[in-house]
Amino acid sequence: MRSPMNGAKRLSLRALLCAGLFALPGFSLAWDGTVSGTLTQVDVTDGAFLGFRVYFPIAMCGNTNNFAYLNSADSNYSAYVGALLMAKAQGLTVYVYSNRDSNGYCHIGYISIV
Repeated sequence: MRSPMNGAKRLSLRALLCAGLFALPGFSLAWDGTVSGTLTQVDVTDGAFLGFRVYFPIAMCGNTNNFAYLNSADSNYSAYVGALLMAKAQGLTVYVYSNRDSNGYCHIGYISIV
């Protein structure tokens, strides 16, 4: 038995479903701030909170802070730290994507180095 929907309706339904699937990742990966440039400073402390910080000459994630941080408990912490230290030492361009935490600081969620 044939479907009561004609070909045009089936095609538009498929198109709508596909568009919806592609749109979902964009909503789940929203960043409060994205900056790029060379790092001006790196701070490393023994604290579990704000233990590793990188600085840019401009403000980040919608506030006046010009640094973003990682905590030692963050996933892939060692890889982030190693990549960011290498970028600082070589003067490479770094893209930092961060989200503002409950204290208003920028927590690094993703980096890219070119």
